[in-house]
Amino acid sequence: MPTIRVLCALIPLCACSIYTLPELDGAGSTGASETGATSTGLPTTGADTGPTDGSCDFAGEVQPIFSEACGACHGAQAQAGLSLAEGAAYAALVGVASTQVPASARVEPGDPAASYLLQKLGPGPAVGGQMPLGGSLAADRVAIISAWIAAGAPETASFPCAAGEPAAAVGAVEIEAVEPVVVEVGEIVELDAVVTDLEGEPLPAAALVWTSSGELTLFADGTGALLGISPGTVQLTASAGGVDSLPVTVEVVAHVPPPASFAAVRAVTTARCAVAGCHVDGVEPGDLRFDRDDEAMWEELLEDSTQVGSLRRVLPGAPTESYLVHKLVQRSPAVGGQMPIGAAPIDAASAQVIVRWILADAPAN
Repeated sequence: MPTIRVLCALIPLCACSIYTLPELDGAGSTGASETGATSTGLPTTGADTGPTDGSCDFAGEVQPIFSEACGACHGAQAQAGLSLAEGAAYAALVGVASTQVPASARVEPGDPAASYLLQKLGPGPAVGGQMPLGGSLAADRVAIISAWIAAGAPETASFPCAAGEPAAAVGAVEIEAVEPVVVEVGEIVELDAVVTDLEGEPLPAAALVWTSSGELTLFADGTGALLGISPGTVQLTASAGGVDSLPVTVEVVAHVPPPASFAAVRAVTTARCAVAGCHVDGVEPGDLRFDRDDEAMWEELLEDSTQVGSLRRVLPGAPTESYLVHKLVQRSPAVGGQMPIGAAPIDAASAQVIVRWILADAPAN
């Protein structure tokens, strides 16, 4: 049986169009045609990347790959807070949760298949686009990174340059739920899914991606938490390793949830959007600033128009007609990308606060 949780954590809209180069582990991948960026010049095939004695180490073979292939975005600039520069890359990767898929580590020592870094280096990652932007790493370079991870991702010790046994492939994904799952507007229901290998054995470390067929009706975050936004029926799927589950029917039913205050919403905009390079004085994408006083901020959200002429940023009482909600819960909104740029998509508990505030007619207090 699904369990209901009512949470009031927060996260805001961050329409930071100034981030033109998406990060390796970021949410704002837009493609080379939009950014004008190209790959770093590394060939898609190549050889002679490892020592002749068959052993490699992080400083000698892995770090140079990051420096050459990722340095333009994740070197001194550390786009979206991710630095892959020498002296910083190891700590930023090993055992650190991915921002796009928090259930997965960027590098999971000993488990290449569970390491989000390798997903992003391959074609068709679960979230965003393949990295490096506009190109791909040579297969032998990816193999070295995979071998390093398989060996436990050592920081100083050497490891065999050739990868060992490949990790088990995903055989099936099954959502644990009795249909139809019922979610009330403004409330959250949590689901789980079981991932198994080709032999039917569980793969507990597999990263899941949850997809709702109607994101303005039901929002699903990366943990399987489902938020009801508006009444309707949608199909929900979970996927891992390129394998999709059978769809599960979810019914969102009308409900009047407890209200959320503007003070609660403002606490998040201050923490997540009023940051250097994103919606502050001097950096105002869409003329939207989150570092203004409460009254000015509230007026900006409720009175200003948006990139979509038919929508206002916030329409009191109507989350599905509020551009703020569109940009936060839709993976492919009408204009631009999902927000916040350069970070994981909003979680269901954070979206819940914004939805409840709007449903309560978006009060100024």
